[in-house]
Parts: sequence; C-alpha cells; structure tokens
Amino acid sequence: MTENREYQEMALPLAGLNGDLLSALLQEAGCLGIQEVAEDLWTVYFPGDWQADQFKSLRETLQRQWPAANLSGIQLNRKPFEDWNAEWKKFFVPRQMVPEVWVRPPWEELPAEASGQSLIIDPQMAFGTGHHETTRLMMLTLMDHPPAGQKILDLGTGSGILAILAAKLGASACLGIDNDPEAIDNARHNAGLNQVAGVDFRVGTLADAAGPYDMILANIHFEVLRELATEFQKYLAPQGLLILSGLLQTDLPAIFDIYEAAGWQNAQRLNLNEWAALLWTPLHPNAG
Repeated sequence: MTENREYQEMALPLAGLNGDLLSALLQEAGCLGIQEVAEDLWTVYFPGDWQADQFKSLRETLQRQWPAANLSGIQLNRKPFEDWNAEWKKFFVPRQMVPEVWVRPPWEELPAEASGQSLIIDPQMAFGTGHHETTRLMMLTLMDHPPAGQKILDLGTGSGILAILAAKLGASACLGIDNDPEAIDNARHNAGLNQVAGVDFRVGTLADAAGPYDMILANIHFEVLRELATEFQKYLAPQGLLILSGLLQTDLPAIFDIYEAAGWQNAQRLNLNEWAALLWTPLHPNAG
C-alpha cells in the first residue's frame, strides 16, 4: 500500500468477459486485489499512486480482448486507506459452497443451520475466498469421491481451500503447490486457522511434486492444463483420479481431444454456468 494512505477502486461488470483471463490481465496491470461482489460484477482495487495513463492502457487492453464488451463507463474512485478493511471485509460472510461444505472468514461465525464440513478461509486480497464456480465444481467432485486415507496433490493451490477440504475429508497427506510465494503463505495461514494435520504447502510446479498421488486436483488455467496432459500420469498412482477445472465449457472439445490422445479416460463431467470440471482416469494405469 502506498504512503499517501489512499487506494483506488473500480466497479467492473463481467458481461461477455472471461473471468480467468480477466483476472490475469488485472494482476499484470498492477491491481491489489479483486472482490466478487456478484456473479456478474467485480470490485477491483489499485494502489493510490496508480496513474491515469495506466488506467487508460488497461481499458484499451480489455477492449481489444473483448471488442463487444461495454467498458466505456468504468472509472476509478479514490478512497481513504482508513476505509480499506471495512470495505474489504463487509462482502465476506459465511456461505454454503456445496451441500455439506460451508466457508467462512475468521471474523464471522457459521449460521445455526450450517452442517457438514466448515472451512475458515482468510480472504486476503490476492487470493479471495474460493467462491468461484470452478472451486465449487472441484468441491462437488471431491465430495463424490471421498479421499479418506489417500495421498492428495493440489496443483495451483491458491488459498489452499481444496487441500484443506481434502484433509478434513480424511486424506492421509495433502500437498498444495503454487508458483506464487504469497499464495503459499496464505495457504499455510488458512491451514493453521483450520487446524488440519498432514497438509503441506510448497512453492513450485508439478515437477516439484514427488508422487505418486492417489488423487491430483488441478483448478488452473486451460493453457497450463493443456501442457500437462502427458505429465500428470507420471505423478498418479495406479487407479488414481485426476480432477480438472478452470475450464470454460467452450474449452472442453479441445481438452477432450488432448487428454484422450494422452491416454486418459473421462469418468465424470460437472457443469456450473459456463464452467466445467472433469474427472479422468488413466486408460492404461500400469503404463503411467
């Protein structure tokens, strides 16, 4: 945060935009964080010294990427730093992510009607609370295939929410990997809040994960999943499961072609709005 004790915020409608790509472009432009105010609206935060020419450049980048989107009305508003925590926290309340899984920030208590698993996730600016559709799809698939007693890899762990849920569901060991050191710090913090055992987090990539694993979770960008199709089996135990998300339904024809050609067999597909999650098994597990 800058010394002038101000920050700037922008209301950004999501109609016609790809949320994953948009998030990446905003991070590259220097945003401090993103709030999902509603399914079709984000509030994006920028430093107080972020300049008008930087804002103009970002808007032009977004307009080139999505020519049909109406971005003419977006603007920056300055806010005093004293309002930061109140503004950031007021949107985060306990939520039921999927049946039998609730997520709450550390300053809120669960409602009386909550049942099943509860996770405490501190919504730090860069990583959010895991409320995105792809996280919910991963949770649904994980609940369908309980990992009790299994060794789990969570690639692109972010806040650590999926690794923490796997541990609460009885996994014997969970490793969360992310290439962002700040994400790993956040994930470790969240694991401490949830008092889960057998969970470790590490900065790195798939190459840094010593397998084999009974289940691999990968909620990451399409471009990365495409590149890893032939690599995942090296880290998966025979009869292991691979769960993928971060995928738009429009990505699926290409993903099916790539993964089937790499020796995978699709065992389950779940959809939520424009997003999808896929469960894969090795077609020839002994050859992995």
